[in-house]
Amino acid sequence: MRPTRGLRARAALGAAAGVLAAVLIAGIALAVGIDPEARGDLALPLIVAATLGAPLAAALTAFLLNRDVRALRQVQRSTESLLSAEGPEPFPRAGGPEVRDLSMAIADTTEALQAESRALEHDHARLETVLASMTDGVVIVEADDTASLVNQAAAGMLDVRPRMEGHASLADALRDNDLVEFIRAPTSTDQPAARLLTVGATEREIHAIAVPLGLPGLRQRLVLLRDLTDLRQTETVRRDFVANVSHELRTPLSALRALVETLQDGAADDPAVRAEFLHGIEVEVERMSQMIAELLDLARIESGMADLDLASVDLNQVVSPAADRLRAQAARHELTLEVAAHADPLPVHADPDRTARVVMSLIHNAIKFTPPGGSIRVTTHQSDDEAIVSVSDSGAGLALDELDRVFERFYKADPSRSGAGAGLGLSIARHTVRQHGGRIWAESPGLRRGATFRVALPLSQPARQVHRPLIQR
Repeated sequence: MRPTRGLRARAALGAAAGVLAAVLIAGIALAVGIDPEARGDLALPLIVAATLGAPLAAALTAFLLNRDVRALRQVQRSTESLLSAEGPEPFPRAGGPEVRDLSMAIADTTEALQAESRALEHDHARLETVLASMTDGVVIVEADDTASLVNQAAAGMLDVRPRMEGHASLADALRDNDLVEFIRAPTSTDQPAARLLTVGATEREIHAIAVPLGLPGLRQRLVLLRDLTDLRQTETVRRDFVANVSHELRTPLSALRALVETLQDGAADDPAVRAEFLHGIEVEVERMSQMIAELLDLARIESGMADLDLASVDLNQVVSPAADRLRAQAARHELTLEVAAHADPLPVHADPDRTARVVMSLIHNAIKFTPPGGSIRVTTHQSDDEAIVSVSDSGAGLALDELDRVFERFYKADPSRSGAGAGLGLSIARHTVRQHGGRIWAESPGLRRGATFRVALPLSQPARQVHRPLIQR
């Protein structure tokens, strides 16, 4: 408002000064050509004309400029409103030609700047989305060795806060001395530099690449971080898998070779020895066939190719027949096998055949590690919205650090019993239970004190908790 008020005041003063100057010039001109006696008579009219004309001229000028002043005032308000929270006001289309042209020029320039600002905001939002969704870490380092950007992936690898704006020193932004030293290391060329690092805060193995950014000589750098931890772990698992398979196959193959060589050396001539050795060959071949079948089954489950034939079944009707199929084997090992089923049905949405295999695997595992004269107890019950199957034995038991490891491929709680199996049954059971959306875990009070394996499957029709006696079999 002050600029427009000053504009009117200056216009009025200019008009008044112009009137005064015009009267003064006219008076001088008239005075030169008039008799000296008549000059005194003209002085008073000139003074009155100047006194009355100047204010009238100023008022007329201010009145004529008032429209342009109002238009300029609106232009000022519209310009100031560009940064307000309420949004910009429209630019006026009133006033004189010059004011209208000025208003239209400012409006067009503002619209172009707003369009460019929206485009920049859109690009910035897309860049933030890309950086946030990247699995590789991205760090932008400025020429003064400050970090201006640390995306979500890099923050997770380094256990720091992500940074999308502002600057922070490398030590504060990254908090890893080895990575900071790598970034600060001088390079003789503008070529990318790479290094393998282990982050102290997270123990993650990363591959860091520093790439020059911007114009040469500015020392801006783009640092890419790739997490190799899972890849290294996968490589380790693969090597262990190959080694374990080789070891498990070597044992029966060595036995087969020894049996065949003995038969070739003359043992085949004795019918009794021949029958015994042929039975040994059959056992070893069956063992290899079982291990190969388990490996293929495990590979199908882990790759998601093993489809489940789901149906609504009573878990009791799955567990009891599975246990009955192993009663003869338990009796041969001089073990007592007891089944205690829940009195009420336990409806679950499961594959009956694969669920039965899980139960049989747990019972078979209990038979292997329970000495003669021991007992195995299989129970089912309801806990909240889950149906629980428990297989308890009085066998060798498990140490605390073995409770999770027993479900790993090829892991054997008792390495001395190398002939007890390939160590794949519990791993297959775990993957099968997880496919059903359930849980499996082991419990043990300690070595030589028995163990309990439990499987929990979600009930398809959760019922009210009812405590009834178990049905003993």
